[in-house]
Amino acid sequence: MGWWLAGWGTVALIWLALQGSALIFLDGSWRMAALIPAGAMALAVAVGVLGGLSGANIAPMWVFITLPLCILWLIGLWAIRGIAAFVST
Repeated sequence: MGWWLAGWGTVALIWLALQGSALIFLDGSWRMAALIPAGAMALAVAVGVLGGLSGANIAPMWVFITLPLCILWLIGLWAIRGIAAFVST
């Protein structure tokens, strides 16, 4: 169980690093696109916490489902921005 939680903790740290760097370094529409996974994770954490407090065993799974999708969104966003910057120069 400890290795499993450490693995998801690492994934969460990767997401925090990608999300933080996107919010710091991106501007305009790119920053607005970077806010989408932040909002999705906020909703997933709210559902997980509130569902867990109400006794639902499956509610915290929303966080584990949403986290990889948010990471893929941010990686794709950075890749598209890099391609757009490369093409425009």
